[in-house]
Amino acid sequence: MKDLIKLLVAFVLYGGLAPLLGIALSTRRKWQRVLFGFMMAMPSLQPGRITFMLGSIDTYRGHAKGYEVSFVEVFALALIIAVLKGPREPSMPRRPRLPRGTFIYLTFCLIGLLSIVNAWEPTYVLMAFTRFVKATLIFVAAALYLRDDKDMRAAIAGLAISMVVQAWICLKMRYLEGYFQIKGWFEHQNPMSMWAYMSACVVFAAAMHKEVKGKLLWLCLAAFAAAALCVLLSVSRAALAAYAFGAGLILMMAWIRGPGLRTTFVSMLGALGAVMVLLFAMDSINSRLKEVKESKEKYAEDLRPVLNRQCKAMLNDYPLLGIGWNNYGIANSRPRGFKYSEILEEWDRERGFAIIDENYWTNPLTESLYWLLLAENGWLGWGFFLLFEGMTLWCGFQAVRHGGKSLLGYASFGILVALLICYPHGMVERILTQTKNLAHWLMLAGMLAGMEMNRRAMRGKG
Repeated sequence: MKDLIKLLVAFVLYGGLAPLLGIALSTRRKWQRVLFGFMMAMPSLQPGRITFMLGSIDTYRGHAKGYEVSFVEVFALALIIAVLKGPREPSMPRRPRLPRGTFIYLTFCLIGLLSIVNAWEPTYVLMAFTRFVKATLIFVAAALYLRDDKDMRAAIAGLAISMVVQAWICLKMRYLEGYFQIKGWFEHQNPMSMWAYMSACVVFAAAMHKEVKGKLLWLCLAAFAAAALCVLLSVSRAALAAYAFGAGLILMMAWIRGPGLRTTFVSMLGALGAVMVLLFAMDSINSRLKEVKESKEKYAEDLRPVLNRQCKAMLNDYPLLGIGWNNYGIANSRPRGFKYSEILEEWDRERGFAIIDENYWTNPLTESLYWLLLAENGWLGWGFFLLFEGMTLWCGFQAVRHGGKSLLGYASFGILVALLICYPHGMVERILTQTKNLAHWLMLAGMLAGMEMNRRAMRGKG
């Protein structure tokens, strides 16, 4: 009965609220900006506040545990309708209806659906397919929405506010509630730290632009510092390195494009901040490094390569379409996945553990996004996912090239840096399969695609 009620609510949200809200906003550009700014902030909220689930399987360890309904997608659909039905400004040439990369992403989703022929649990494939294919709305909405500097300012403001709020939550969890590795309003500290450093690249790049002044400038700088706090309190070494590397690239861009008082001041402030960060976080970082060192001394091999070997075995058995989207959590565990569970069990035997069947019924998932794609979606799915990533980077390079010294050019550079760091990070983290990070990523990628749409429209006008 609860699922039936949720299904009716989902129909009302997607089929009723979204179209009505879209029509209402079609002539209200200012409120479209408010809505997208809120959408940019939504991935930082608690999962239960932005999603609900039909047919939920709480005990399953896969990346989709039911048929998910997301309010981010509902608002994305409303924004698409608002932009398409709204009047076109005379200064803006007619743009394509869909951004580049849309069909590549949908093809990836279709290949994932076709993997149902190999799936050990077909309904789990449908759960993943519905979640990822609906996420296309987020990508398309972000691309259609972004038309000028004011649109970008609204997106940056929404993102920056959410970063400051998240930092306060992290401080509260650390110093009032006594947690060590802080996850904020995320499911785990790693998704939170990845969201933080990707967002930091965007707001920091915007802060370096001379037209960003007053409240927005201070908000961007506060958000950049807040992201540092989030990363530090997550005790993620990879995210800290990503944050520092991203900041360094953006400062280099600012010096190349036009050194001035702001660039000098921010560089000096950044150096001071780095010293303070080292003093503030040294204990936590040393504690984490010591923990990792002890683990390496105790065990000859880390767990991650063992789980990747499970993926490789599945890929060898199902090379074209994989073992089935969202089916890795079944196939790598007993009782049904004895063949692949044996790889993990053999590793435990070598370490002197007693093998008890019940301990291998819910084996962990691989941490690598790309190995997970190879195992579940095969070479075809993996290839189209990489093709989509490549398309987002191509749009980013085009946006940076043609955006020049405008705010859109600076912001696009920040987004491009975030993606250039995030994609290699996927080799050791499967964060982009998680709902909140998936939405955040597709909004950033969608904005780059939107800038590419604007470029093509202006070229056609010329």
